[in-house]
Amino acid sequence: MINLGIIGWRGLVGSVLLNRIKNSFIYKYCKIFLFSTNKIIIKNNINNAFNIKLLKNMNIIVCCQGSDFTKSILKKIKNINWNGYWIDASSYLRMSNECSLILDPLNKDDLIKKLKYKKFFSGSNCTVSLTLILLKNLLKLNLVEWISTSSYQAISGAGTKLVSKLINNINKSFNLENNLLKIERNINFLFKKENPILYNAIPWIDKKVNFSQTKEEWKSAAEASKILNKKIIIDSNCVRIASLRCHSQYFMIKFNKFININNIYEIMNNEFINIIKNSENNSINLLTPYNVCGKMKIFVGRIKKSLINSKIYTMFSIGDQLLWGAAEPIKRFLEILITNLL
Repeated sequence: MINLGIIGWRGLVGSVLLNRIKNSFIYKYCKIFLFSTNKIIIKNNINNAFNIKLLKNMNIIVCCQGSDFTKSILKKIKNINWNGYWIDASSYLRMSNECSLILDPLNKDDLIKKLKYKKFFSGSNCTVSLTLILLKNLLKLNLVEWISTSSYQAISGAGTKLVSKLINNINKSFNLENNLLKIERNINFLFKKENPILYNAIPWIDKKVNFSQTKEEWKSAAEASKILNKKIIIDSNCVRIASLRCHSQYFMIKFNKFININNIYEIMNNEFINIIKNSENNSINLLTPYNVCGKMKIFVGRIKKSLINSKIYTMFSIGDQLLWGAAEPIKRFLEILITNLL
């Protein structure tokens, strides 16, 4: 049996991951150890995530605890010459040379090769995963010259703290009067300097990096290029909204040749996406975070030729960031890894 440790299994990504592997063959070949950093629940079958001796006994460790934990614990793991595989859900390792990004619908063959000499793997940024899976056939055929995208990101992408903040915002707003002007005045009174996520949109995610980009925007091109093993131009703008689990993205894509819209539908279609025909009814009822939440497929619609240039198409997509944006690539890589270890 393969010893599989999962750290951060109670969190948003960790809990979804556990649910995804329930019906996988992973349970057949693995003895699963659950680790927690919470001293209160470390009892019975829950293990201490700081217990290096126990972690050393794991053949595979999946960490969904966050960058700060990964940064601190990996130093100790490396000091004991642990020979297992570390799979991380945070951003800490992603651009490190010792780490490979996992997104098997695009780089499965490359990942299998790297299993022979790499020990550290990481899931990519949620919008990067959702983007590349959506556009994988277009990218495979080298049809894309550049991509400009605006993402409208769910609060779950920022973890449980922002989810709690939204719930708190909702609780505060229960007694608002049913009058727009009064609501506006009351909101300013209720939230004061809090800058709420409810009734709001925050056009800045993560810290500033080069060219006044935020780090979240920088990841789009940087991580996508690492996964594809070639440079891709993605200009991104990221906004936080009050959606719970689904990231929405507006794309403007410049192709390197003229493509008929019917060919766009045909080329883009793959097993991981659901193409929604561009109509009012379909867009309103199907192409929404509410409808897509919890679904394994990425929905895409509003596909149309741009008025700016005949080689440019625009489209709008929605995907559950806790599934294909986070947990599902890790679950699928676990299956690949375990298959190669047997």
